[in-house]
Amino acid sequence: MVVLTRSMAARRASLVHALPHDMAVEIAGHVAATSPTPVADLGSLRASCRAMRAACGDRDVGRRVALEREAGAMRWSDHERYLAVVGSLSGAGNPEACFLAGVALAFTQPQRARPGVELLGRAAKAGHRVAAYVRALLLYDGGAGAGDEDDARRLIRQVEGEEVAAGQRWSNGECVQCRAQAVEAVRQATWRMAELPASAVVALPEDDADRCAVKGCGETEAWYEWAAFCSENCRIRHERGMFFSQLPLTVANFVI
Repeated sequence: MVVLTRSMAARRASLVHALPHDMAVEIAGHVAATSPTPVADLGSLRASCRAMRAACGDRDVGRRVALEREAGAMRWSDHERYLAVVGSLSGAGNPEACFLAGVALAFTQPQRARPGVELLGRAAKAGHRVAAYVRALLLYDGGAGAGDEDDARRLIRQVEGEEVAAGQRWSNGECVQCRAQAVEAVRQATWRMAELPASAVVALPEDDADRCAVKGCGETEAWYEWAAFCSENCRIRHERGMFFSQLPLTVANFVI
C-alpha cells in the first residue's frame, strides 16, 4: 500500500501545473476520444486542477468528445444536462453534437430549420455519415433551388463512399443503414410531438411524375434491403420517401 503524503501530493500537483497547455489539451483530448464515459471523466479531469480545467475547455477537446457513448443514457436520466452538453459541444464543432442539435432544430422548430440544416452540414463535413444523409434529404427538392439539389446528391455519394462513374448503377446500401439511425434520432428528438407509437409507419402519397419507368430501377435485391437505381435522382427520391414514411405522421407533416 502506497501512502500519499501531503508533500508528495503537492509535488504531483505542481507537475500537472507545469504541463504545457498543448500537452494538457492532448491528454484531455485522448480522454474525450477514448473514455467509455467521456463527459463524466472530463468533468473529473476539470476538477483536478486549473491546468486541466483550461485544457478541458479547449475547443479541440470538445470536438473529440465521443458523445454517442453517453448521449443515450444521459438523454433520459438527466435531460436538462444532456441538452446543455449537446449545446456546448455543438458550439465547439463536435460532429455528434452538431448532428443531434441539427436534428432537433430541423424537426421541431420550423423557424430555425435552416440553422439546423447548417449544423448537419458541419457534422457532415467532419465525416458524420448520418448527418450527411439527413441533410441531403432535407435539401433535395425542398424548393431551395438546383444548387441545393446538387449538394444533396453530393452528400448521398459521401454516404455511399462512391465516385461518379459513367454508366454506373447507384446503390443505397449505406443509405439503408444510415436511414435506421436517422429515423431513431428524429424519434428521440421529437418524442414529445409524436402521437403515434414508435413502430408505426405512415405511407405518404406518391407522385406519379416521380416514378421511374426504367425496368428494375429501385427493385430490392434478393435477401437485402438495398436496391440499385438508374440515376442519382431516383435513388434520393426513394430515400426521401422511405425516410419520411418511417417517421410518425405528426413529425412527417411538420417537416414536409
